[in-house]
Amino acid sequence: MMVARFTIDTHLKHLKKIIRQAEKYKKMVDKKRFLTDQMAQDAVCRTLQLMIEAGLTIGEMIIAENDLRKPEKNDDIFDILAEGKIYPRSFAEELWGAGGFRNILTHNYVDLNLDLVYDNLEKGIPVFKKYAQYIAKFLLKK
Repeated sequence: MMVARFTIDTHLKHLKKIIRQAEKYKKMVDKKRFLTDQMAQDAVCRTLQLMIEAGLTIGEMIIAENDLRKPEKNDDIFDILAEGKIYPRSFAEELWGAGGFRNILTHNYVDLNLDLVYDNLEKGIPVFKKYAQYIAKFLLKK
């Protein structure tokens, strides 16, 4: 479906933009400063939230467009994409936990472990870059 393809492409461009923003924050703010700078914390948390949400949204669209099984929770999306051969199962394992972490960032129902947030920034950038590459490669095949 052309509309869905356009929307997935648009969200993929948005994800790449968010990744570039995350890379900029990582260069500007080391962990020591991040742990003490409220504005940096807010910017990084919001950027991580948006990065994960964009990945989830893209995944949901691909799942719907390709009639893959319906996810029960956010992290299922990444597993279903592996089942659909969008990327290898081993890569789905790298994404595991991102959906739950997005919920923590979004709903703020626990005190955030700032060390964990910064670790997710460092780990999340290359993982979501790879995710974007897998999605782009999949879209080229369609």
